[in-house]
Amino acid sequence: MKIYLIDFENVKSKGLEGIDKLEETDSVIIFFSENSDTLSFEMHQKVLSSKADIEYFKVSVGGKNALDFQLSTLLGYMVAKEIYTHIFVISNDRGFDFLHAFWGGNYIDAPSTLVYRTRTIKGAIEYGDGLQTEQEPAEAEAEQPAQPQAQPEPEPQEEQIEQKAEKPEKPKKQAAKAKKKPAKAALSFDEMFTALLDGSCSKGSYDKVKSLFVSSETKEEFHNSLAKIYKQQGTDIYKAVKSKYLKLKEKYAEENPEASAPGFEQQEQTEIVIETVPEEVTQASDRLAELLSGLCEPDDIDRVRKCIDSTVNKREFYISMVKEFQRKKGCEYYNVLKPHYNELSGKVSES
Repeated sequence: MKIYLIDFENVKSKGLEGIDKLEETDSVIIFFSENSDTLSFEMHQKVLSSKADIEYFKVSVGGKNALDFQLSTLLGYMVAKEIYTHIFVISNDRGFDFLHAFWGGNYIDAPSTLVYRTRTIKGAIEYGDGLQTEQEPAEAEAEQPAQPQAQPEPEPQEEQIEQKAEKPEKPKKQAAKAKKKPAKAALSFDEMFTALLDGSCSKGSYDKVKSLFVSSETKEEFHNSLAKIYKQQGTDIYKAVKSKYLKLKEKYAEENPEASAPGFEQQEQTEIVIETVPEEVTQASDRLAELLSGLCEPDDIDRVRKCIDSTVNKREFYISMVKEFQRKKGCEYYNVLKPHYNELSGKVSES
């Protein structure tokens, strides 16, 4: 599970190169400010086609290095949570190399999360695969993990000689390294889920949110069910969980092998609720077919309905349509349906 923190003020659109190669389990946060908030059209298309979870974070400015400080603070919080295996800072600013050195174990015990800086997302992917073709020799040297063997702590000369006589230096350092990184017990599903929800909703809501998660089959379905019950807060809860959705599903399946259909009780309840409003559902489907009459095939209408059901506002609907139908056809359908989105989705006003 990897996350990419983008210093957009520094790298601009070029730093996002490779974003279309990311996987569904990856996450991206783009830090931008009023000083730098323009994305090239070509890169905008790549962002839309990416499978990763992408968020935009507008930082507060007014002081020197304001973005750097806020990015670094969030990075430290993520390391402490131990949610991600890798955290990549995408920036040309070598000052971020000190984050790699700090979390690499020079000052404190090294965590399980690897922190690293590269100039582009593409470079981070290559580094994660064991490739470093993008780095210059000087940068590679600056960004290499600190090697304890290269810089042993100074000791009195007589004491060094005595230690070497008693035990070879290499085994001693290996033992120290092993002591420094004790094996950490894997978190259970409940521990992971509770940690993610911390701060996004009250503890009294945990069981309800968990039941909605277990009964959902996709991220979109989970988001939908949260929005119906918790309104805007549902989006906040979803954002806290979405980057770990697939891993949580795997963890739940491992711990509950007997649950062939997790959350079946909740699914049955949902089906009963749907049966109480068949007329509204039918009317919405008929209205959708009427608006798209002559524009697309019946199969496409079903796909459009899924896009509507899986989104909570027009912006998400637009992105979903472009991903589902590609840009030309997706924009054509979207322009027809945009004025009727609230009606088709059952919302009183756009969130």
